[in-house]
Amino acid sequence: MPYPQLYEWYSAADVVSFFGSQSEVQRLCDDQWLIFSASAACLANIGEAPKNSHFERAVTFCWAAERLYHVNDETFAHFLPVQVVSSSKKNCSIHLFVRPLQTEKYLYAGQLEPCGRMEMPGPHGHGKAFFHLKPTLPSGVWERLGGLRLGNLDFTVVDRALDRLRSPIAAEDRFSVLQQLVDYWHGPIQPEDGMSDVEIGSMPIPLALRRWYRWAGKRTEVMSGQNILLVPRDYEHRHRMLALKDRRLHFYVENQGVYQWSTLPDGNDPPVFGRWECKGRWAQEKITLSEHLILMCLFEAVSCHAKYEASIGWLKQERLDEIVKNIPPVAIRPWRWLGMRFFVGQGVFVCAAENRNPKKKYRAGEKRYYSVNISAKTEHPLQFLKPFVDDEWDTL
Repeated sequence: MPYPQLYEWYSAADVVSFFGSQSEVQRLCDDQWLIFSASAACLANIGEAPKNSHFERAVTFCWAAERLYHVNDETFAHFLPVQVVSSSKKNCSIHLFVRPLQTEKYLYAGQLEPCGRMEMPGPHGHGKAFFHLKPTLPSGVWERLGGLRLGNLDFTVVDRALDRLRSPIAAEDRFSVLQQLVDYWHGPIQPEDGMSDVEIGSMPIPLALRRWYRWAGKRTEVMSGQNILLVPRDYEHRHRMLALKDRRLHFYVENQGVYQWSTLPDGNDPPVFGRWECKGRWAQEKITLSEHLILMCLFEAVSCHAKYEASIGWLKQERLDEIVKNIPPVAIRPWRWLGMRFFVGQGVFVCAAENRNPKKKYRAGEKRYYSVNISAKTEHPLQFLKPFVDDEWDTL
């Protein structure tokens, strides 16, 4: 039988015939891994994350063990065939075949690089392994498999909303801009997603932040992921609770405590302040709280929720300028944290962070480099990037 064709459907017997024979195949993990002399095939049942195997992003496949496996003597990878682990000297080519639950045949999704990231068996599962997938999974195929819910793809609504920020508008109007962003990335917010005044409690909270908690405070994934929006009450995780100290409301923090944001505890739309490593002097960010909430939503969308992305750790200023030539900058001052700049247009969302010591000024003539993440809900808005992407880029 010829080599498997991308996005075609095959039986388990077909898969064996591509790489060897029934007599030589080694079957592991309840037949989800087929090991041959020079190849391995993953036959995965995909479903809802995080319990089931799934595509984390269009270039990242997560295989979730369905029960406790012990298929080799590797200390940290005993639930996974040693031939598909990056640290092993027994690596082989790895081919991915997937099927939704209750489907008989498997779709050929491409090749996997050896696993370099794992979650050990524990309270939240029997072990997970993450693989880089080539080629990028098309959104149409992913949607048919049932794992991608695209929702609203009308980016013109977002572009028009963000364009309103170029003129002076009130805090409540900026909140409506934020609502458009949330609807685009996360779908409609339901009444039960908001917090009641009882749930928010009696701590003094400025109106811009209180408005968020009332509208979508229970949808914590919108504003927390890479960084953390603190909440009024979480007695099991007190480090995630709002804190009022020295007349400043501490409300947002980088996930490892590298940077922290605060605001004033009262008022409609007070200024935001930031400081490094949760200590030292607060410096004004030169943006208001409602503006900061918009940047938070954009940052978390690009960092955690976009399924299609291209990223690079070191990009020259001139190259960045070429890429964003037709992508408008968001009309809000950049964050002091990493000098983070945001660009949005035509379904493309860009975060660009300066690669330098933030406590030092640039020297005359010093070249500027950026760590850049460019994301979208599908692969289509990112096609313009192809002339810019080379081997230094991580994904596309």
